[in-house]
Amino acid sequence: MITAFVGIAAVLKVWGVDIGPLLTGMGVAGAAVALAAQDILKNLLAGITNVSERRFGVGDWILAEGVTEGTVEDMDFRSTQVRRFDKALVHVSNAELANTPLVNFSRMTHRRIYWKINITYATTTGQLSAICKAIDAYLADNEDFVQPPDALRLVRVDALGDSAVGILVYCFTHATGYERFTAVQERLALEIKTIVSKSGGAFAFPSRSIYIEAAPEAGPDGFVPSKKADS
Repeated sequence: MITAFVGIAAVLKVWGVDIGPLLTGMGVAGAAVALAAQDILKNLLAGITNVSERRFGVGDWILAEGVTEGTVEDMDFRSTQVRRFDKALVHVSNAELANTPLVNFSRMTHRRIYWKINITYATTTGQLSAICKAIDAYLADNEDFVQPPDALRLVRVDALGDSAVGILVYCFTHATGYERFTAVQERLALEIKTIVSKSGGAFAFPSRSIYIEAAPEAGPDGFVPSKKADS
């Protein structure tokens, strides 16, 4: 190949053809081909890495930070197709996925609930204790929730806020799919509302009290009239 190229160049030079622009053009074309090949090779190797490491598969729900989130529909040698939850299809290069922190939600063993429930300060300590015990008992007796020691479960008064006493509800569900998980959350939320109502407590909401200090009476011009001593 090199010998043929040198021979052709020599013949063209003998004929008086300026081969400088030709060489420049071939150099640019070669660089472009090399860059394209480099990109293809990079994505191919990244695709092989993604498959060999079993980071995700077709049908998995993934989150690539700053890139996309959705369900994997297809993988080829250059890119991965991800169907977002708004049903738009995203083509992501394998190299980008390989170099991005990726969460595979389809491989969750449990799913976490982390709630802060705000109760009014008018609620007594006895009522707060009863609320916590009742919520914990519901979680302990319900097969929807993972029990210790397999997963942590906490129901505790953990904060004294500006306008409420905070109760932490921390637990894990067996349901990992979004539909089943939200159903479990809904039942828990309704049960907590019932427990708080039965205890005589009440949910708090952000509030602010304004205290107005009594001021001496002032005249129309803003001056306070002086009091004359009795003669």
